[in-house]
Amino acid sequence: MPPWLESTWQRLMNAHRQARLGQALILSGPLGIGKRLLADHLAQLLLCTAAKVDERPCGTCADCTLSAAGHHPDRFVLAPDAEGASGEIRAEQVRQLCTREVLTPMRGSTKVLVVVPADAMNLFASNSLLKTLEEPADSTVWMLITERPQRLSQTIRSRCQQISLTAPQAEQVLPWLKARLAQVPTKANAKGDVDASWSSERAEQSLALAQGAPFRALSLAENGALELRQGLLDAIIGVARGELDPLAVANDWQRLEPSAALAAMIDGLTDLLRLSVDATGTRMINLGARRSIATLVERIEPAAGHRLLQMLLQARASIDAPVNKQILFEALLVRWARLAKARA
Repeated sequence: MPPWLESTWQRLMNAHRQARLGQALILSGPLGIGKRLLADHLAQLLLCTAAKVDERPCGTCADCTLSAAGHHPDRFVLAPDAEGASGEIRAEQVRQLCTREVLTPMRGSTKVLVVVPADAMNLFASNSLLKTLEEPADSTVWMLITERPQRLSQTIRSRCQQISLTAPQAEQVLPWLKARLAQVPTKANAKGDVDASWSSERAEQSLALAQGAPFRALSLAENGALELRQGLLDAIIGVARGELDPLAVANDWQRLEPSAALAAMIDGLTDLLRLSVDATGTRMINLGARRSIATLVERIEPAAGHRLLQMLLQARASIDAPVNKQILFEALLVRWARLAKARA
């Protein structure tokens, strides 16, 4: 179990040992914090038929083997229909899952029913689940996994034991993250060893970019997201300095997902505004671009910068709607260029 989840895991094991574990749980927290990993471990514990004295799943019995492979017959996972356009969990799906609750477990004494992401349930699906949660079967444990628990109805939340995960302190995560990045085969020296300073710097940058979420940071560091972000920031800074044409940059960005470009602009402008009031940059997101962003502090009037930030946040909030990327990027980059030019 990763170090930042260990205390929560211990509380869950103690609750299970003392028969205080609820029959319906909500596991909430930001993307990449480890909610699904925690749920999988708990499900394996509940289904294990040879748990050790300390109540950890044995990991070797037939039930643990089936759980690890994702094929245990008493564990069911409900997710949005992959072929559906809405991305919702529908009432029919929930009703089908609820029918499994009354069935006798096939291997042990417990069934685990997982809904992820639980906030994807539409109103009718939520109402269908609520009826079951009012009188859950003794043999069943429900797990609702979500990044946005506030989107679940108050009545559902009131019937569940809530387990809320928050971003851990960097000191808890960085050794774990550095150890994994040290195995990345890039940036190796002539002997094939990975540069330790490179993996350390990369760990810190990816964790800041992931806003403290460890598994998201690992993914960002491994899939080239840091290089993509640096390229976006270089373009944004070049536009602000008048070195790049905003229309040309907008054209280059056509191959990108709007969310990636908007995230880079939002984080870059946020870092700039933070540096304008705190030159130490202790809360910066783009640690590797601190010097470049700092050169723009005198160019941007803070009030105007906050107005542009609001525009960027509004654009991100509506990004799921059909959008003309060329027009969107041109409008925002031209506004950004004028903002920097006006103060200069």
